[in-house]
Amino acid sequence: MNRQDITYQEKLNELRLDLMHPNSNGQVFVFVEGPSDVRLFRKFFDDEICNVEYIPEGKTKLENCLSILLNFSSLLVGIRDADFLHLQTAIYQNENIFLTDFHDTEMTILAQIKVWNALFSEYSHLKKAEQLEIKENLLKTISDISYLRWLNDIENLELKFKAGFINLIDFDTYNINFAEYFRRILRKSPNARLSDINVIQEKIATLKTQNPDLLQLTNGHDFVATLAFYFFKKHAYKRLNKEHLASSLRVIFDFQTFQQTILFQQLNDWATANSVFIWEN
Repeated sequence: MNRQDITYQEKLNELRLDLMHPNSNGQVFVFVEGPSDVRLFRKFFDDEICNVEYIPEGKTKLENCLSILLNFSSLLVGIRDADFLHLQTAIYQNENIFLTDFHDTEMTILAQIKVWNALFSEYSHLKKAEQLEIKENLLKTISDISYLRWLNDIENLELKFKAGFINLIDFDTYNINFAEYFRRILRKSPNARLSDINVIQEKIATLKTQNPDLLQLTNGHDFVATLAFYFFKKHAYKRLNKEHLASSLRVIFDFQTFQQTILFQQLNDWATANSVFIWEN
């Protein structure tokens, strides 16, 4: 069986057996949401003491898995995407689970100016001041999609975000044909609870009055896809796609940069409190 095809229950059973084995005494287990998160985070942790494990089937299963397995060991932590949690007034509290600084892993990486500069040094010839302007323009360009995702999360509209949108972006004007994108979404969402675009736009306008941080609002997969297409359209990187760009982000995001994040500080505080050293030398 391909390791990526393992079910949540199979993974839970496997980890339970691992934790009960004497060789796991003193070992730290770090649970993450996906295989790409394993590739990112395992380079930071000391693999002699830390095991970075992908928990299948989403963040709720990750939370459930950690809750169950804490009965077998206290040296367990989970790293999950914040999604819209940082935009809520209620404080997220879940034992031994730590959130990304921004919406998800990709946005947490892209928030680091060192990463942004490195990307543009590789894929464009723009000066640093222009690079930051591009960042703001691209975030604003897809912001209505981001607001739509937030609205869907708040009101459980049962919209399925499986439709593409990058070919609806005009990178000269930084406009997007949102009406067409919403039509695409509805075709993929047979159980949608709201289909009137005028009502949708009114609700989005209300959310905009909260003036959320776009790094907290924007889905990383959406932004990486947008950025890759921007480099393709404006800088002629024809072989660059969102998968290649996501891989570049993981490579650029080194331990020194990771140390600048709140997530690192929280994990480090946890390790200190539990008298374990978890980082790669």
